[in-house]
Amino acid sequence: MGDWRELLHDLPLESRLKALLVYELASDRVPGQPLEVTTAAVRAVATAEGLDTGQPWIDAAAAQISAEPHGRPGA
Repeated sequence: MGDWRELLHDLPLESRLKALLVYELASDRVPGQPLEVTTAAVRAVATAEGLDTGQPWIDAAAAQISAEPHGRPGA
């Protein structure tokens, strides 16, 4: 799969913007952590933002954060 953001295309604009915020907040808090830790962090932030934590982008975003040593490419 490509970038996790590809999974946002069918969501309403407000949900897409919140998903981007969730990713940024979680990647600042748990960059490069084990997948279980990262997934829990992404779900917690998504819940706090009022998003459905059953969306497929949650797991994809968590996997990307977990795989990158500093949370983001080039960070």
